[in-house]
Amino acid sequence: MSPFKTIRRTVSALSGAALLAGGALLPSTAQAQSGDYAAIEADPAIWHLSDADSDVYIFGTFHLLPRSLDWRTDELRALIASADALYLEADVHSPESQAAMQPLVMQHGLNSPGVTLSSLLTEAGNAALAEIAPTVGFAPAMLEPMRPWLAQIALAVGQMQALGMDPNSGVEMVLLGMVEGRDIRMGYFETAEQQIGFLAGMPDDVQARAFEQGLEDMAELPTMLDTLVTAWAVGDMETIDSEINASMRGDAPEAYQVMIVQRNENWIPQIAEIMDGEGTVFIAVGAAHLPGENGVIELLRAQGYQVSRQ
Repeated sequence: MSPFKTIRRTVSALSGAALLAGGALLPSTAQAQSGDYAAIEADPAIWHLSDADSDVYIFGTFHLLPRSLDWRTDELRALIASADALYLEADVHSPESQAAMQPLVMQHGLNSPGVTLSSLLTEAGNAALAEIAPTVGFAPAMLEPMRPWLAQIALAVGQMQALGMDPNSGVEMVLLGMVEGRDIRMGYFETAEQQIGFLAGMPDDVQARAFEQGLEDMAELPTMLDTLVTAWAVGDMETIDSEINASMRGDAPEAYQVMIVQRNENWIPQIAEIMDGEGTVFIAVGAAHLPGENGVIELLRAQGYQVSRQ
């Protein structure tokens, strides 16, 4: 499996993708539902930890979802209604944040003067790009200014949208709608610049080779998305762990360390600080961050917290 496929999978774990899905970098694409998600009896996984004056609930998110999937259970609605605070990975959804993030994408996602995407690719890579990009709504010329990491994400999210995955139906957007107008405290574990830096920090030559390898894998995305969305919806975290984390560990260990492990470890002291406070806090972060031995749940348990699944 190529690193490009791994990056496509981690779109589900990186909320910075919301900028690309909701901003001006993606073309409009016709959406075709890739699965019968309306028939799923959803029950996404929720974990709970508490002390004398704090109740913290942790929920794994999917940043783009089909409109037909109804995942808001009665339990989830009740927890959100009772929450004093909502914590997300980063503020990438508000109009103010979208405006602030656009310059960051321009700074970290565009090539240096005189460098184009095609100049970083081989002849075979450019031929594959010319064939594949139009199938998800892009002319290759639209991608020329982009560094390979940004072009990868643009193609990935573009294809996800073409398959019926909607950023406005993603968990974060829906949760924000559920708390709109309420006096609720918002918190974030990362900044927008940090989120973009996770991908932008890879050398261009590594990005280019991964980009070329992954163009061959795009035909597999419909099946992969059905597997991941269904697993998330029914709370099958073992499948989320194997399909996202295990693949990254085997095929892109450096990306796994930066995008999953290091971020998880950075969040643990922040969650500990939340536990030192009081009240009911609802935490929603990418689902891939929660399962497995390096996941947030096991890291919290290693710190002595009693974490139970609801």
